[in-house]
Formats: sequence, C-alpha cells, structure tokens
Amino acid sequence: SEKEFPISTSAEYLGDALVEEGLVEGEESSYGLFITTVDGETASDADRTYWSLSKDGETTPNGADLTPIADGERYELTLTKGSW
Repeated sequence: SEKEFPISTSAEYLGDALVEEGLVEGEESSYGLFITTVDGETASDADRTYWSLSKDGETTPNGADLTPIADGERYELTLTKGSW
C-alpha cells in the first residue's frame, strides 16, 4: 500500500521530523536512527525486510538522521526485502 504524510517541521534533518510526527520508530545505532517501524508496520529480520529511504525515487546515500530537508522535498520509505 502507499500513503502520503505531509509534514510541517522546523527540524533540519528528516529523522528528527519523522520522529516528531510519530511516523517512525527505531533503534539508535552508530549510524544514527535505524528505522524499524513506519506508520505501525514493522520490518522483520525473520522475513529479511527493512525500510529503505529514497528522495524523489532515488536511494539516499545517508540514513534519515543525516538527510537534511528543505521545503517541497519528497521522501519515500519503502519496506524492502533483502537478500542477505
């Protein structure tokens, strides 16, 4: 399924904005926030799924905590099946 969540924030980074809005949950790691749940849907190690982050359809090089945001930008979190 697909959902849109318009966000208005003064946060500088995407991770902060998503947490402030209560849209994501996760675990802090040495790389920042590791998103495990989005809008109540949780990724699963057993199913080899994880949340991938992209901006306008392109995978971002950083995690949400290191992704700066600006007005009008569009981000996607996609539940992805891994191949590990």
